[in-house]
Amino acid sequence: MDVYTAWERARRGERARRGDRDAAIAQIRSAIDDLLRAEYRSYGLPATGSLVGTLLQRCARGDVQEAEAAIERLADVLVGEGLVIRDVWLLRMRALLAQARGDAAGYGDYRDHYRTMATSLGLEGHM
Repeated sequence: MDVYTAWERARRGERARRGDRDAAIAQIRSAIDDLLRAEYRSYGLPATGSLVGTLLQRCARGDVQEAEAAIERLADVLVGEGLVIRDVWLLRMRALLAQARGDAAGYGDYRDHYRTMATSLGLEGHM
């Protein structure tokens, strides 16, 4: 719930052009730490997706680097658990990261792979 309410706070602010992304990001960070500490690692997938998306939307100094570190942290935490959804989320986040860096080729590759995988698995929310 903490991740969702923080994400909503950031979204509301985006619509109103005066959001509190800083507070939302702090709340999402804390929720991810709690999830990982409690070993609810699979819940870290959408939570990290929210963090990465919010960081890349805010685009303040260090946000791209923090987004990359969050992606790699999640990739390292869920290694070997056989979660296909993990790969889908990681492709999505890596596509967003490449786009934020202006890496058109990398973005296109990640985006296409992400869409293909999501479609083949029938993951409508990711298509």
